[in-house]
Amino acid sequence: MEGEWGLLTERKLLLGNLGMIITFGVCLLLSLLLRGSGQNAMVIISEVIGALTFITAIIAVIYIKSIQKWVPISVIAFLSVWLVFMIGYEAGIHASTPYQWIWFLVFYLVTVTSIVYLRLGYEKVEGNYKLLPAFFLFFNSMLTVSMIFIHIWWNLPFWGKG
Repeated sequence: MEGEWGLLTERKLLLGNLGMIITFGVCLLLSLLLRGSGQNAMVIISEVIGALTFITAIIAVIYIKSIQKWVPISVIAFLSVWLVFMIGYEAGIHASTPYQWIWFLVFYLVTVTSIVYLRLGYEKVEGNYKLLPAFFLFFNSMLTVSMIFIHIWWNLPFWGKG
């Protein structure tokens, strides 16, 4: 009975991570689609859900002892890039921010590290969860391409950093 009704079984942790990352993705999508005060509320909701998902994934890494440990590691790698993005968003980094290059450098370093861990996660995860790191790589690549575009745009000579 303990394994079936226990609080932290491997299956429950994996399904919890999956459900929370889906909820984070839906809230993130809604925050990108909405405008006005609804957008601000959805950004805060997605940040809270992302933080809870990050904490849950860390707990899952501690408790899962099988090779499926790479599912929550992939979740952590995916969310770490979005965490750096959210810090920049909440800090109000824009074209005229002094030392904005430090934030971009940290973002790119975390992105490269995330790609390495997601690639390792794709190789090690078994079963239906194998698609999770592939989807994470896709969504992180979309964020990275948009951030590269913003970085280039902010550094164009005619943009005017004043």
